Amino acid sequence: MYEREIRHDGLRKFRIIRGKSMYEIDQKAEMQLKIWEDQWNKVIKKEEELKQKTNRRAIAQLMSKKLKDERTVAEDYLQRVIKRARNENLKDNLTLKTFTVKEPSSPTLEEIRNAPDPSAQVYQPMYNFIEELLPFLAPGKKQEAQLRYNKEKNIWLAEKDQIDARNEETLSEYREKFQKWSREKEAFEKAEQKRFNHVHKVFEDYKFYRDESIESYFDFILNHFILLDYIPIQRTTKYLKETKTLYIEQYLPTVKDMTNVKEVKYVVEGDDFLEVRVSEKYLNELYDRLLYSYLLSMIHLIFKYDERHDIESVAINGYVDSINTGTGKTETLCISSLFVSREEFLDINLEMVNPKVCFKQLKGIGSSKLYSLTAVAPVIKMDWNDNRIVEGKDTIHELEETTNLASMDWQDFEHLIREIFEKEFSKNGGEVRITQASRDGGVDAIAFDPDPLRGGKIVIQAKRYTNTVGVSAVRDLYGTVMNEGAIKGILVSTADYGPDAYNFVKDKPLTLLNGSNLLYLLENHGHKAIIDLQAAKNEKNRM
Repeated sequence: MYEREIRHDGLRKFRIIRGKSMYEIDQKAEMQLKIWEDQWNKVIKKEEELKQKTNRRAIAQLMSKKLKDERTVAEDYLQRVIKRARNENLKDNLTLKTFTVKEPSSPTLEEIRNAPDPSAQVYQPMYNFIEELLPFLAPGKKQEAQLRYNKEKNIWLAEKDQIDARNEETLSEYREKFQKWSREKEAFEKAEQKRFNHVHKVFEDYKFYRDESIESYFDFILNHFILLDYIPIQRTTKYLKETKTLYIEQYLPTVKDMTNVKEVKYVVEGDDFLEVRVSEKYLNELYDRLLYSYLLSMIHLIFKYDERHDIESVAINGYVDSINTGTGKTETLCISSLFVSREEFLDINLEMVNPKVCFKQLKGIGSSKLYSLTAVAPVIKMDWNDNRIVEGKDTIHELEETTNLASMDWQDFEHLIREIFEKEFSKNGGEVRITQASRDGGVDAIAFDPDPLRGGKIVIQAKRYTNTVGVSAVRDLYGTVMNEGAIKGILVSTADYGPDAYNFVKDKPLTLLNGSNLLYLLENHGHKAIIDLQAAKNEKNRM
C-alpha cells in the first residue's frame, strides 16, 4: 500500500491518504483537497458576508441556525440516509448538469446630452433696435454672447468627462463580473464533465462486469451519500468473489473535526459575536451516535444498491488518523469493526433502531466510548500486500468417489485443501487464499478467521504424503507460524503422523489433520474420495 499526507493550513486539517497505487492516491488526494478548498471558500465567503451585512443580530441567528441544522443531521444521520436513498434516483447522476448562475446583464450607460449649439439663439448677441441696425455701436454684446457660449460648452465638457468616467467604471465592473462569471462557468463545466465521465465509467464498468467494477461502484455509492463535510471520503474496498464479501477499511472523523459551537450571539456592547459552546459530554455522545449511524448507513447502502446480488456479507473496519500527544506522531487506529451477513442485516427494521444498540446487537466491535479513540482488534483484517497470493483453482467439483487423494497432482491437492477450508471458514465470514506454488515446505494457504476472540491469521500447509509424517515437518510448520505472525498453524496430510509429531504439538498452536480427518471434512461438505497410500506408492514406483 502507498500513502501520502495532505494538509490544509487554513482549516488546520490533515489526512493520510492510502491506496494501492500512486494514481489512486492522487485521485483521492485531489478529491479531498477540493472538499477542503470548498470548505475554506465557504469560510472566506462567510467572512465577506459578515463584513457586508449590517444587521449583525440577524447574522448571528443565521449562523446559529446553520450550526443547529448540522447537529440535527448528525443526530439523525441514519434515518436521513435511508430517506434520501429511498427518494433519490442514482441514474440522475448520468445527466450533465448545467451552470445555473445567470450571465451578468449588460449595463445601461448614462447618456450624454448634446453639445451646446453655437448657432442657437441663446448664444447670439442681444441687440436692441438701433444696435441691430448699427452693431458697431455695441461691440461688447458680441463678446458677451461668445463668453456665454464658451461657459456653457465648458460645463458640458466637464459633465461629459464625468459621465464618460462613470460609464467606463460601469463597463470595467461589468467586464470584471463577466470574466469572473466566464471563469466560473468554464471551471464548473470542466469539473462537471469530469464528474460525469467518472460516474458514467463506474456505471458502465459495473453493468458489464469489468474488473474491480464492484469496488469502484460501491465507492461511488458511499461517497455520494455522505451528508456531512467533515466525514472523510477515504476508504479502501476489496471484493472477494469466493465468499461474496465486500471488505471496507473506512476512515472516520475524530471528535475534534466536529464543531463544539452551539450558537452565536451578537453582543451589542462590544459590537461582537459570542460563541456559546455545547458541553463536552453532549459532543462526545453525538460523535459516538454519528459513527454508529454512519457505519450502519454504509451497510444499508451496499445491500440496497447491490443490483447484481454480488454481496452476501460486509466487513467494515473503521479507522482514524490521530496525533499521539505523547510522541507528537500520527497514529492510525482501528476503533470499530463489524462483520454482518445480508440475511442478518435485512432482518432488522433499521428505521426504528438505536444505532449503538444495533451495532452491538450485530456483534460489532468497539470500545464503549468511541470518542476515546481506543484501538480494537478488527473482526477481519486482510493482508492485501501479500504478493504470494494467487487466484484459486476449482478442483473440488472434479472429485469422484474413486479419486485417490494420495495420487493427486500436488498443485491440485493444495487447491483442494484451500477449497475445503474455505468452505469451513466461510461459515463465519472467513477467507482462505492460496499462495504461489513452491514445493519448498513454506505457506500453501493463508486463512483469515474473523472471530473476535479466536480469530486472526492461520497458516495452512498441505502434504500429499504416502509415508508417516515425522516431527521435522511439524517443526517446520511451527517456525513458519512464528515467522508469519499467525495465531495458528494447520498441517493436512494424506498420511498419518508419528508419535513424536503428536508430542511436539501438545503445547503449541498447531493442529494436525491426517487422511481420515481430511475425508471427514470432504464428506461433511458433500464430497467423497478415497486415500489409498499403497496404490499411490505403486503408481509412483511405476513412474
